[in-house]
Amino acid sequence: MLDGVALPRVSHRPAPGVEISFGPLQLASGERLVLFGPNGAGKTTALRLLAGTLGKYRDLPRSAYLQQRPYMFRGSVRHNLLLGLDTDEGRRAEDLADRLGVADKLSNSGPSLSGGERQRLALARTLARSCGLVLLDEPLSAIDVRNRDVVTTVLAGALVGRAAVIVTHDREAAATLGDRIAVMVDGSVRQTGTVDEVFTLPVDDEVALVLGLGNVLSGVVVGSDDPLVEVDAGGIRVWGIGTQPVGTPVKVLFGAETVTVHTGETPSTSARNIWFGELIAVRPVGRLVELIVDVGPRVVAVITPGSLDALGLEPGSRVGLTLKATAVRVVATPKP
Repeated sequence: MLDGVALPRVSHRPAPGVEISFGPLQLASGERLVLFGPNGAGKTTALRLLAGTLGKYRDLPRSAYLQQRPYMFRGSVRHNLLLGLDTDEGRRAEDLADRLGVADKLSNSGPSLSGGERQRLALARTLARSCGLVLLDEPLSAIDVRNRDVVTTVLAGALVGRAAVIVTHDREAAATLGDRIAVMVDGSVRQTGTVDEVFTLPVDDEVALVLGLGNVLSGVVVGSDDPLVEVDAGGIRVWGIGTQPVGTPVKVLFGAETVTVHTGETPSTSARNIWFGELIAVRPVGRLVELIVDVGPRVVAVITPGSLDALGLEPGSRVGLTLKATAVRVVATPKP
């Protein structure tokens, strides 16, 4: 127990192929693990323990650590960028600063930067360090929508071959940056797994409340009809809002509440997304009912108990799902 947060002890004998074993957190070499949860869940505390800035743990791997609110020191932006880096790391930092769009600020004074510029500068300095483990606390929190795709792509490229633990409470950041996700509630890791499976199948009501009932599917863009793109998502085609060219790996995000459930033949609808499949699970979530439908990938919908009774649904039923393309967000999965 530390500051009211119960956290697991560090294991100094990782399992084969695992770079870090921190209680329930297992991190393989080159893997990106997202710590996801609400404010006060213990995410930052866990990251600080891994970074060695909190607690008395020893023999932890050397890490590059980005704090949630990066400091800016007196002097120029270049001075802040190169602080603590050796010659090779400094060259990498300047290259990253250029790719992140802040190279033209290097001669300015540090305090003159905006919040987003400070974040990009801190990312360049952190990612330039020669460490096999990278720890990032809300790395995209200050990045505006215009720069987010570029920053995410540069970040993903800089993490190739390195293990990373990334704290975020942002669903889109988790979907685009994480290989696996660990959901934290009240200082405990409550569920771990791939990003797709955890967002789609939360282990209980409390985790579902933290995540929000929704769907995250992986796929590849196969067509477009501006402002929409068509995605092959492992057995189904999904239309959603996006600008990615054909061939781009993407994540498809949509809320469970935006999915309409019906029985019988194809309904009369303007929705572009119409799928049929088998209802494999029904479970209460608060005052609603969650339906998990196998349409190729698994898709989650929520309805009222009254609608469940009216439709006469039970596991094994054949159901149809419709979803408007405008309710679907398509985001690129960064290529290294």
